[in-house]
Amino acid sequence: MKVKIKKTAKVLIQIVTWNSRFFMENCLDSVFNQTYKDFSVLIIDNASTDKTIQFIREKYSSSKNLFILENVHNLGFASAHNQGFNISQSDFILVMNPDIVLQPDFLGKLMATMKTNRRIGSCSGKLLKMKFGNSETKVKGIKTEIIDSTGLLVKKSGQTLDRGEGEEDKGQYDKDNDVFGLSGACVFYRRNALEDIKIPRNQGYEYFDDDFFAYKEDVDLAWRLNLRNWRNIYIPKAIAYHFRAGAPKSKRFHQSPLINFYSFRNHFWMLIKNIHPSIFRRNIRHIFFYLLLKKTYLFFTQPKVLFQSGSSFWKNFFKIIRKRKYIMKKAKATPEKINKWFRN
Repeated sequence: MKVKIKKTAKVLIQIVTWNSRFFMENCLDSVFNQTYKDFSVLIIDNASTDKTIQFIREKYSSSKNLFILENVHNLGFASAHNQGFNISQSDFILVMNPDIVLQPDFLGKLMATMKTNRRIGSCSGKLLKMKFGNSETKVKGIKTEIIDSTGLLVKKSGQTLDRGEGEEDKGQYDKDNDVFGLSGACVFYRRNALEDIKIPRNQGYEYFDDDFFAYKEDVDLAWRLNLRNWRNIYIPKAIAYHFRAGAPKSKRFHQSPLINFYSFRNHFWMLIKNIHPSIFRRNIRHIFFYLLLKKTYLFFTQPKVLFQSGSSFWKNFFKIIRKRKYIMKKAKATPEKINKWFRN
């Protein structure tokens, strides 16, 4: 289905849905309640079967700045968002998950930050966790003071974590600062930055890596922004809430087979595409220890996933190498500048 966004607003709010009916009212009510009004909304649905689109059309039929693209098949997070990037023309794009709820001034604070420096490629605010309530309150959810993400941290192993995840918010992350990247659950991109780091494909361009399907595509894109010397800024006064039902830190390995498949394979691809040789040599011990740990866990708990991820990795290996050559040819940042983000 082709979608033509007739009026180009300053900001496009882009949401990919897949059986997301439960979250849509919370999400879209918070979007249309923003104090900053110069935006359009694009819903890209990945073949939902729970009447997500029917609900949106009925509930928000009066919204003239709402557009919907329906896919026949589930294309995944990355490819679906790339559809939006390729057909839109807005100067800024807010990528957000359907299980995100924004505070009314969220978008305005992001725009104000973007205007301060043209080299800011992405920014986002403080994401706090939203809890599922009981039968009387679960539709609205319960806001908490538990941190979901205040930006992305990269360890020397190449593992990427959400900074502060699981901590109680006591103001320890209340300072605006540069970060390696922002969580793809809710991140605000400058169009010029996206155009600068896109990779050519047969038809159009890919911004998130199409081959990733889902998981780690936000980290991969953040890495490419860093390689091109774009800044990624965390803004603590911009608040949003996330219903993420992920495992706590201590159970990070204990994910479903599908999540482990994409996460493990994409981690390899991300490193191959983006890491400087000198950074790899400097951190090789940490990188291989993490991979060995993950492989050992999968071997004893999900051996089928280990085999499938390895097979998929090698099947597309040379395509990933071609992407690496393109990325590294365009890279501006020195290895020293990138390596400063790698932490113990």
